[in-house]
Amino acid sequence: MYDMDEQRIFRFVFAAIILTLIIFAIYISKDFISTILLSFLLAYILDPVFMYFSRNVGHHRRASALASILIIFFILIFVIFAAADALITEMSNLLGLGGVAYLQIQASNFSGAINDLSEIYLPALAANYVKGIGDIPTALIIMVQPVLQDRIMSFASNLPIYFTQFLLAIIFTYYFLVDGRRIIEEFKELLSEKEVTTHLLIELNLIYKSLFRVFFLNSLLIGITGALGFLVLGVPYPLLWGMIIAVVALVPMVGPELIFGPIALYYLLTEEYTRGIALFAFGVIFLTVIPNNFVLPRLASASASIHPLITLMAFTAPVFVIGIVGVIVGPAVYGFILAAYRTMIYFRKVTSKTNVKPTQKTD
Repeated sequence: MYDMDEQRIFRFVFAAIILTLIIFAIYISKDFISTILLSFLLAYILDPVFMYFSRNVGHHRRASALASILIIFFILIFVIFAAADALITEMSNLLGLGGVAYLQIQASNFSGAINDLSEIYLPALAANYVKGIGDIPTALIIMVQPVLQDRIMSFASNLPIYFTQFLLAIIFTYYFLVDGRRIIEEFKELLSEKEVTTHLLIELNLIYKSLFRVFFLNSLLIGITGALGFLVLGVPYPLLWGMIIAVVALVPMVGPELIFGPIALYYLLTEEYTRGIALFAFGVIFLTVIPNNFVLPRLASASASIHPLITLMAFTAPVFVIGIVGVIVGPAVYGFILAAYRTMIYFRKVTSKTNVKPTQKTD
């Protein structure tokens, strides 16, 4: 009896120590979680490319993983340098026109034009409201200028940190691709209910593939749509803007609005009202409302029978609570809950079928 109690105490103390160390590890890694989650997302997105290379280069997993990652790496580097070059060119043109002072003058002209039109064509009460709206561009420029300068300085000072996080995400993605399946198989061996665990992982893999890859596909479609729209509307660098839109579309609550909004406002301030209004309407309808509320839920529903409401909740609700990282945490959590629910339903049906007794024939 003493030995049994002693063994029980040892197990309790050992479990408490392990749990404490796990909690401590999570605490000291909390600022690194976003990098790990980004690697998790990239691994799911790159897995089809990795499997293609693996089948066609003699099943060399490390070489296939490296080739898959290099593709994404060079695409991102190209987008960053092309965007920087375009930004420097446009900033130089703006400074040649007078910089922020030029934008303030244009904003004042824009406000004056709106006020004049409202006084001519609108009742006095409505005109007062429109005047307040017309003053918004000037107020925005005055308000945004110092904030934008601070953000640029902060971004520049944190570039080494961002670059380090990016490299670490690439390294983690590489090992997730190479050893991910082996780790999952080893994890399954540690659990007693192997049949339940296997079915859960199958459901989980199907759901995660749908959510993450469909999300990537939706962002790619948004980028293509943005490039075509910018080309039709005569916006410079349409291909570059399309690639940038595809990248920022991966982050809801930031999304394409971060691109087409300022560009549309710029055209309004430079008195190209038709192009500015058309660009803003195009962005809201075709780059925001339709993709996020119709295309994304439909794609997810078609690929893994995920209800559109679950997709919307998974990609939007967590962002309001925990910020941008919620775009990865949300689908991961909702996907796990959905996989667990489907596993429970599956084994409940299996159990009910095995418990049904055959009816006996009566003479």
